[in-house]
Amino acid sequence: MKTWMRASVVSSVLLVQGCAELDPAPGESVAVAASSLNVSAFRFMEGGELPYVLGFSPETGQILGGAHQLLIPRTGGREALDGANLPSHLHPELRGSLLQLNSTLREGEAQSTAFASNWWPQRQNGIADRWNSTNKNYSDRISDPDNISPVEKYDVLFHSGQMETLGAIASWSMDDLRRPPYLRNPPYIQPTVVVAGPATRWELQHHGLYQGVYPEYWWGHCNGWSAYVAAEGAGPRRDVRVKLSGTTVTECAAAETGCVLFRMADIEALMSELYFSDSVTFSGRRCETRADRTMRDVYGRPVDPACRDLNPATMHVAMTGLLGVGAKPLHGDSTQRQKLMFVVDHTWDVEVWSFPVKQFSIDVIEEVDVRQAARLLCGGAYAGADCYNYRFNPGATRFVRVAARFWMISDSVTGETLLTPPEQRTVPLSVSELHYVLELDENLTILGGEWIKNPSIVNGVNGKELHPDYLWIPVRAQGTGEDADDLGGAEDNPYISYAKVKALLTLSRRDD
Repeated sequence: MKTWMRASVVSSVLLVQGCAELDPAPGESVAVAASSLNVSAFRFMEGGELPYVLGFSPETGQILGGAHQLLIPRTGGREALDGANLPSHLHPELRGSLLQLNSTLREGEAQSTAFASNWWPQRQNGIADRWNSTNKNYSDRISDPDNISPVEKYDVLFHSGQMETLGAIASWSMDDLRRPPYLRNPPYIQPTVVVAGPATRWELQHHGLYQGVYPEYWWGHCNGWSAYVAAEGAGPRRDVRVKLSGTTVTECAAAETGCVLFRMADIEALMSELYFSDSVTFSGRRCETRADRTMRDVYGRPVDPACRDLNPATMHVAMTGLLGVGAKPLHGDSTQRQKLMFVVDHTWDVEVWSFPVKQFSIDVIEEVDVRQAARLLCGGAYAGADCYNYRFNPGATRFVRVAARFWMISDSVTGETLLTPPEQRTVPLSVSELHYVLELDENLTILGGEWIKNPSIVNGVNGKELHPDYLWIPVRAQGTGEDADDLGGAEDNPYISYAKVKALLTLSRRDD
């Protein structure tokens, strides 16, 4: 899924909170994040909300679609990288010795279980998609009850008898809404329908075709799926047929009637919805300027610091520190160090593609002198660039050129593959190149860095554009306005309970 995020919110929250954390005022008080369901061994400051801005139209105004509650690890101390790119804002252990260049650390892979899944696009009604059925009539839940949508099954089990009516709606695309009414294409018409319950109604109205605007092709749940995979790792192992015994979800006997079948992908979809609005740590920046309107200096770098996105030094420390060395998980109560995934916004433009990063490899790491560093940065530069002097970090005395790759987990699983247990889905990882110069002091402490073009190939990857925007790590499923069970709030489905979906996931992971 791609999403848009307001750069002003991201940058200001990180910079202001970063300064407050580095230089606390006497008697300063901060809110400490806590959760009864997702306990963490770390303490955080709550740093505000980072909303996803999907678009804007004169008739509907700003269209939001999910959000992150920003959590800033409480660590203290100073680092050379600027406030928006502090590695310790991504994980509190990314500091000290992990900021020292280790040229022998060339690869790493997350230990946690990872699996490919689906991103539940909104043009297919999000998790209200009847992904395994040709019957798309939401008023008919009898003809093929085992293959109604994930959220319908949730309503049938937990909101039995609470059917709701959705009125017919006409909607236009974002492009059409920007045009005068007389120039618009015919609207997309959705009929009146009686749905299974409040969770289904909400999903169709907010993540589906009844939301008042026809969804853009990239709107979906990739951020929720990425957060679920990175935080909880384990996927379902088998389908489960269940019922409610009082308030407890129990598995049905083979011939028992009145039960609801949750396929593995149904549970994956519900978990993705729970993490659609969550609480995360975050490092990097976000630029909302269109690519063709982004002003660049003579070296090809965006003039606006917000549009320079993620510092390559932050990406380097995240890869080597989290995937190479390992750290304590932010999600849950484990204190055992392990190699951890993090989530990356893969694209550099105004759209966002969220993917969990599973592994990395450094193919080239070589020290260069200051003039070589300047010439590397000049690759793709404009007339007037000084290609003999390195002008961007006066504290840097040593420089290293790096060519690296990182691999991401896919969210493009569909059809019969979704019927396969997640651990058995043979979906290849997606790979992306990185090219950058690291800035170091005499003791090989990483101070910062600059993106460069691949110097080995004439038309190689231009790292000044093709690089991640920001990184984040999910801490808990609960986001802004949601209670400890993930109920309430406005950004993901307020009728879906974390505890109930987790009960389904737990049953699906037990042996038959």
